[in-house]
Amino acid sequence: MMAKTAPKKLLCVPLLVALATASTLGCSTSSGETVDAVALRAETPLPLRAGTVIVDGCVIDTWQRATLAGPGARRVLQDVVLLCLVPRLDGTVGPRDPSAQQHLATVVADLKSEGYRVSFGVSFTDETGQRYDGAQTRSFLADAAWRRTFRDTLVPALAPADGVELDLQGLPDDARQSVTALVTEVARTIKPGKRLGVFVPPSVSTPSDLPGGEAFSRAELGAQVDRMRVMTLDFSDKGPGPTIDPGWAVDAARVALRDAPAVDIAYPLYGTDFGPRGRRPTTYLEAIATATVTNARIEHGPTTAPFLRYVAYGNEPHEMWFDDTDSTSRALAAWNFDVLPADVGIVFYGLGAEEPTLFERLGARMP
Repeated sequence: MMAKTAPKKLLCVPLLVALATASTLGCSTSSGETVDAVALRAETPLPLRAGTVIVDGCVIDTWQRATLAGPGARRVLQDVVLLCLVPRLDGTVGPRDPSAQQHLATVVADLKSEGYRVSFGVSFTDETGQRYDGAQTRSFLADAAWRRTFRDTLVPALAPADGVELDLQGLPDDARQSVTALVTEVARTIKPGKRLGVFVPPSVSTPSDLPGGEAFSRAELGAQVDRMRVMTLDFSDKGPGPTIDPGWAVDAARVALRDAPAVDIAYPLYGTDFGPRGRRPTTYLEAIATATVTNARIEHGPTTAPFLRYVAYGNEPHEMWFDDTDSTSRALAAWNFDVLPADVGIVFYGLGAEEPTLFERLGARMP
């Protein structure tokens, strides 16, 4: 599972980027609609920002390992988050068996040898690992004894890591007090020895325009965490379209910056395949292979993100959207220091789903 919080409303603020026209980047609500387009140039130098990459799991495969060992990735990225811990019903956090603990310690040591800081992410999913049950999580967080067990078992689980990231989703608005209590108590437990981050929904207004967005008091959370990660992912949740819209992401970052001093915005490395049975995450290489096998033409949407239309088994029509180095670099160039402060970082979500040369090419364009 790669997909995260989905937006429900668009407030597009034109990006104030003075770049020569070669193609356009703008806000969109579907695969054919463009709003407030601004001009960008693919070769524009990229601003050097703090970079984090999220690995969706506890394992670094050989492909991901080779990417992180490359000079480009080490130029773009400083932090790796392994999103692999899940609290149990009683609040305990694993892994608890020695073999798994040793595996994670080895993974962390390997990444640190490349110069990265490494954090563990905690996903508050149910036991399927695929669904965020907000009502269940709310009941857990409201229980002071559950939170105490969570904190007590989190400490040894974090022993090899530099910090922890809390991934809370699907919560009702009335969970606000409990969310703040959990983050505050974790901060008191692990800091200053460990870093703390929290994922928050990409709200573009106050009160939040998203269901459950008011469960997160950005001002109170921002005072406790080292980084607030605004999860600007899954822009097109109602129908086919890009996984992110850079203009919308700027709106979400600016709203978060009103309350929190240390903000990052997320950029997806995965794409989305839209079909009549729903949507699923996809990768760059799968998209290219699908285009080749089905003889589908790769087109480009209003944000320059590539997409293709193809017919799958059972004669089902699909539309697959993804990003490549060109669309990613255009978005990052648009987020220059006139648009977002220099201390706003980038969180790349879903290592391994990207175009293979992405980080090498991004790193080569940074000062």
